Amino acid sequence: MENIKTKLFIIIGSLSIFIVFFSGCMQQSSNKSSNQELGLEILNIGEAVPHGWNYTVFTQNLEEIPRPHGLWKPVAIVNFTNPSVYFEVAGGDYRHLSLWLYFYNISEKQEIMGIIVNESIYSWCVPIYFNETNKYIIVTSPCYINSGVFTEETQSYYIVLEKSLKEYFNEFK
Repeated sequence: MENIKTKLFIIIGSLSIFIVFFSGCMQQSSNKSSNQELGLEILNIGEAVPHGWNYTVFTQNLEEIPRPHGLWKPVAIVNFTNPSVYFEVAGGDYRHLSLWLYFYNISEKQEIMGIIVNESIYSWCVPIYFNETNKYIIVTSPCYINSGVFTEETQSYYIVLEKSLKEYFNEFK
């Protein structure tokens, strides 16, 4: 009886390891295929990032990430931060320079532009047009640019990133 329990334990353990390994391979395959579907303007965005800025591309769990008012889950979100520069916001907190860009399929441009117009009556986190490529319309919001702080200092750093990104995206038109 003890021998049967040992064999059963080994079989179940081996099967569990196989399932964990297989599901990991499936997740990795899924991540690769979703990245392969992304346009080069997202995959190679690091080429446009000025010195001092970092970036992170999000393609999963996008429904959990806040986005401009009135818009739905995008294809991808890219978060840019400059960890070497921080500034004070209301309440005495400090933040780093940042920019969030939301990428939507270009086929949704007309609908998104309508939302941008309709949402402009709100005072916070309204979507604004950033740029577009042949594949994407790119949107942000004033509240996702340096946490909504538009001092001369924050703008002087941000404008370098904005200019670089806009030049980069123009290459994909």
